[in-house]
Amino acid sequence: MAVPLAATGLAQTSKVGATLQGRVADTTGAPVSGAEVRLRSTETNQLRALKTDGRGSFSASELTVGTYEVRVEQPGFAPYQHTGVELSVGQRISLNIELVPAALQQQVTVTAQPPSISPSETTFTTTVDHERIEESPVRTRNLLDFVLLAPGVTGANPQQAGGTQTPLAGSGFTFGGLRARSNTVSIDGLDNNDEFTGASRTELSPEIVREFRVVNNGLSAEFGGAAGGSINVVTKSGSNTFHGDDFIFVRNGIFDAKEPFETEANERVEPQVNRYRLGSSLGGPLRKDRTFFYEAIEQESEREEGISRIQPAVVSVINNLLHAGAWPGTGTQHITDGTFPEASSETEAS
Repeated sequence: MAVPLAATGLAQTSKVGATLQGRVADTTGAPVSGAEVRLRSTETNQLRALKTDGRGSFSASELTVGTYEVRVEQPGFAPYQHTGVELSVGQRISLNIELVPAALQQQVTVTAQPPSISPSETTFTTTVDHERIEESPVRTRNLLDFVLLAPGVTGANPQQAGGTQTPLAGSGFTFGGLRARSNTVSIDGLDNNDEFTGASRTELSPEIVREFRVVNNGLSAEFGGAAGGSINVVTKSGSNTFHGDDFIFVRNGIFDAKEPFETEANERVEPQVNRYRLGSSLGGPLRKDRTFFYEAIEQESEREEGISRIQPAVVSVINNLLHAGAWPGTGTQHITDGTFPEASSETEAS
């Protein structure tokens, strides 16, 4: 069970935050110093206030991922407001703000999304947002499978992934042909790597993941310890409105395609599989504008038929020996060569 807690009063590390910077100038291009810049999260009403320096520049780092409203005010100028500024994990966005005299206009409002390309960055990154996670079908419900959407990333075989010593034996992917254990995975800035195999220690339900960022070239200092690639997962932290989902995925054997070698008597050659996965998620405020929560839980139940590959003649010989008391110390009295029921159940809560 993984229990990541999020509170808006806590600063996030650079692995999960974003940076919004810019320059404020007047209509002639001269910098406006001392202007008040306010950044407000439209989801949680968090407010970050700062002032421009002598060059008219400002920079706000470690901002929580989400949508922001930028407002700039300076005596003698019309207020400037920029709505709908989307910030993703690890992103650096720059704004060029122009203030006009108050006598010419009451307020300037901008709604266009600023470009997210920063000329100072040399890393090659891919961001997978929650919309893509929801729309892309993944049977395993493992969010790390979405890492394969990034260019230069391929699946790794079990030996590359580090064997099978742990339940999650390896990251399952390789960056540029490097070893699968050379990657690093973090959840909300906390290390999530198995120190021996490089595997992910904790699985999260995709329902609680807001987005994650894949860095596979030009790692900076905060991603130390990874010769391959880095995956930074950011979980949902709730907002001022309640929101949740309920879902169910069903696979029933009656809908499976017929095996080409089945007989006319409908004798099954391969065993039947029935799988059901259902879950729920909910997020909202514990105290409006201050403290929020988000929880998710899902369970998978699988019932299938195992099949014995032992030849009937061999089964007959073994059963005759068992009945004759050849191995009196064993508790087995009879074996079969047909199918047998199997069942498993798995629950994830975060």
